[in-house]
Amino acid sequence: MKQFRLALTLSALLVAPLTLADEITDAVDEAVSAYENGQLSEAVSQLDYAADLIRQQKAEAIKAVFPEPLSGWDASDIESEAAGGMMMGGGISAEREYNKGDAYITIDLVTDSPMLQSMMGMLNNPSLITMNGGKLIKIQGHKAILNAQDPEIILIINSNAMFTLSANGDSVDELKAYGEALDLDAL
Repeated sequence: MKQFRLALTLSALLVAPLTLADEITDAVDEAVSAYENGQLSEAVSQLDYAADLIRQQKAEAIKAVFPEPLSGWDASDIESEAAGGMMMGGGISAEREYNKGDAYITIDLVTDSPMLQSMMGMLNNPSLITMNGGKLIKIQGHKAILNAQDPEIILIINSNAMFTLSANGDSVDELKAYGEALDLDAL
């Protein structure tokens, strides 16, 4: 009986991504049909639904970016969510917290959000960075802003993903280590 339940659970897990993909395809097909019948509001609604399903799928996949805890550290579960265009410009956000005793590091990720374009200007304006107590550093070959006082690192990848690594106490070296441990290929 246990083997049957295990087999049933495994098959359900394997079929879930296919079911979601079929649901996406079905929504797109329904949008095309509605469009062809002049039902423009329904077409838009179905396309929005398909886009939301894709964002949900990407929100799950994006969890692979976060590193395992470094030696001596523990980590929380990764929380991720997809927001449609009505909320904060849309996009996907995820967060994971790492702790070692009283020390903690939080990694926040925002991706596919139109709001990221405003942050790009900061990276390209050294006087604005230094005025706020920051300095430019490199993380995995990408420009990042380090504010050692808070401490915090802001890292933008390919103009569409922004990581904010923040810590309590004097943890700049640990912040950099977690930045280097990010799996940027998973983006």
